[in-house]
Amino acid sequence: MTEVNNKFPESIMRKLRQREDLESDDTSMDNIFNNYSPDTAFEEVCGWEGLINYSFTIKNWIKDIYKIEL
Repeated sequence: MTEVNNKFPESIMRKLRQREDLESDDTSMDNIFNNYSPDTAFEEVCGWEGLINYSFTIKNWIKDIYKIEL
């Protein structure tokens, strides 16, 4: 089995796959996910978790609370 070096951790890749109605271990679209910017990946993961249109808000909370700009 060949090890794949994805841009994002496997836990995030699984969510991105499921967001596209794939099985969590279906790697057929990984090349597309690996081209996502961090902002796009974060928005998609938030959407999968039911946090629709909250990615910008969550990043601002992190900035306000932790003083970390994403």
